Amino acid sequence: MKRVFCLSMALTWAVIVVPTAPAQGKKMVEGTGVGTIRGKVTLDGVAPADAKLKIDPNNKDASHCLKDDTVDPTWVVGPDKGLGNVVVFLKPPAGAAFKVDLSKKSWPEEIVIDQPFCSFKPHVSVVFPEYDGKRTGQKLIVKNSAPILHNSRIAGSSFRNPAKNETLAAGKEKLFELKADTQALKINCDAHKWMEAYIWSFDHPFAAVTKPDGTFEIKNVPTGIEVSVMAWHEIGTPANGKEIKKAALKDGDTINFSIKK
Repeated sequence: MKRVFCLSMALTWAVIVVPTAPAQGKKMVEGTGVGTIRGKVTLDGVAPADAKLKIDPNNKDASHCLKDDTVDPTWVVGPDKGLGNVVVFLKPPAGAAFKVDLSKKSWPEEIVIDQPFCSFKPHVSVVFPEYDGKRTGQKLIVKNSAPILHNSRIAGSSFRNPAKNETLAAGKEKLFELKADTQALKINCDAHKWMEAYIWSFDHPFAAVTKPDGTFEIKNVPTGIEVSVMAWHEIGTPANGKEIKKAALKDGDTINFSIKK
């Protein structure tokens, strides 16, 4: 009896600590229609001077690394303070999840991150890998188009996306299967310690990364229901994003805002 009781307690504990996909078990909400929202994110503050990546001159690959991609991509600021690499995304009401029809794909088949020199391109990405416990079919591919060895270590929350580390020989690529997460995932290269980038993995497709001029566009968003418009920048916002606006969106809405450095 004692052994049976201990096993029962262990199973109960396992059920408690292993989380389900973010959308599972929640009320599904959908808009009264769909639309496209656009906007621009600007920097509130003095634009920093272009900083250089801290490339180790003693690294065995330094000669290749210094050929290109040497500007630090943390602050990408345009001439009118448009701010790049900001993730703009929608958040449903508390306790709810967006209803998404997986048969009507409005998202790309593949998201590709490359390492042609010694930085990740792009620096910030958004992906939609799963919904309500089901795979969406979107693939995240990390490739190495450089003539040197790279590796990719991707980590998010410990339960949803524990660290995955893959070595990538020159010219090779790797398919990563991620889960939807509630925080940004970080990708690093252990062979070149200064290399890092970010991936937001959502359980819906209503997200975009601002271009270098600060502009963004999100298509097929649910309209007519109250949602939160969120923003994330690796330094300028909280780790899980900042609420910019809470409103029932309309097709064609323009949402402009600034992020303080």
